[in-house]
Amino acid sequence: MPSHVVQNGAIPASVVRQQVDRILQSGEFSGSEVLRNLLSFLTTHSIEKPGEVIKEYDLAVGALGKPEGFDPRMDSAVRVHTTRLRAKLAEYYMSDGLGDEILIEVPKGSYQISWHQRSVESIPQVRPDLAPILHPVPAGFSRKWFAIGAVAAAVLIGTVAGIWMLARAPKIPPAVELFWHPFLQSPQPPVVVFSNHRFVGTSATGLRIFRDGLDSPTDRNDTYSGTGTVMAVAELSELFALAGRQPRLKRAELLTWDEAQDANVVFVGAPDANSRLRELAPLEHFRFKSGYEEPRFGLGGIVNVHPVTGEEPIYFGSGRPYTYDYAVVALLPNLHQGRKVVIIAGTNTYGCQGAMDFITRADLLPELYSRLGASKGGKLPDFEALLKVEISGGVPIQPHLVAVRTHLSTSAPR
Repeated sequence: MPSHVVQNGAIPASVVRQQVDRILQSGEFSGSEVLRNLLSFLTTHSIEKPGEVIKEYDLAVGALGKPEGFDPRMDSAVRVHTTRLRAKLAEYYMSDGLGDEILIEVPKGSYQISWHQRSVESIPQVRPDLAPILHPVPAGFSRKWFAIGAVAAAVLIGTVAGIWMLARAPKIPPAVELFWHPFLQSPQPPVVVFSNHRFVGTSATGLRIFRDGLDSPTDRNDTYSGTGTVMAVAELSELFALAGRQPRLKRAELLTWDEAQDANVVFVGAPDANSRLRELAPLEHFRFKSGYEEPRFGLGGIVNVHPVTGEEPIYFGSGRPYTYDYAVVALLPNLHQGRKVVIIAGTNTYGCQGAMDFITRADLLPELYSRLGASKGGKLPDFEALLKVEISGGVPIQPHLVAVRTHLSTSAPR
């Protein structure tokens, strides 16, 4: 067996294999033979043939069991399962692998794995009562933001603090840096506000939506956030870490007016579970329709306030089974001059995660800049954008722009 020593920290191949074996034996991977095979295949290839680009065809046949006539132009299985693998690895390092010294990743746009080592001092010391817990969802509970599961929102702060400590040398692509420039350059730390839904009950006894005026405030349980929201916050925290920035994380209901108005703020998650978003940064061109409203009662959507020719007045997600969702990304002015607000919100948890993926990818952002008329390297105008997010196997795989509007408060060109 080759004993290549590659990548950050000169880690022996045997140590990398041990870490991958630990991941394969974890609860996150126990139920997916496909992802186990894919991770094992990529590990062997990346160790034994470092730097050699692997073809989709080879992955499909060698790892996914596809027939020899597999055509990657007609079948997206490799891309879909690689995206799922990337998400599962992130889940592992937010739970069982929180204290692991070796980090295994699948960089975006790549069919290789990479590994990095962090010192013992940088491993987050999490109290037992703040260990990341994935709460199962009762069989009868079908709210769309719990399509994948539910995560204790109170745990998110401790978890993402650990992700921040994984910072490596800054290497944010210029296209991504342009979008996040106000947040990366401000002397004040950015504030990331994540939605947390209000329920009555627990994951063990059953959950239902809290009803204002009917349920007692003492019975309210607001410690849950959708899995897509958690994944989006984790991805954003990792981006800030590359620039040496540690965000301040806040549950929506705990954000105070004073700390919000004088900071660069990112709102992540469903607006119906984020009252501060509605108060601080109202959208002008798009509005979220609740599932409790007509038309199409029971299905959330995004209202296009000023539709133009060829656009729909309301964009609805697919509903179950989830194959696509819609989301809004917006860059807006905060109350304090020079401060900004970014909104990342979908009609369900998939849309939120897909929207975050869009604004952290250097290959997707140039289309947004072009439609905004933003010059290369120039300042972005305030805007609101509608995205469609394709979903496969419970994983957002491809977000793309549907409509872009310059915010009415800006004088910058469309």
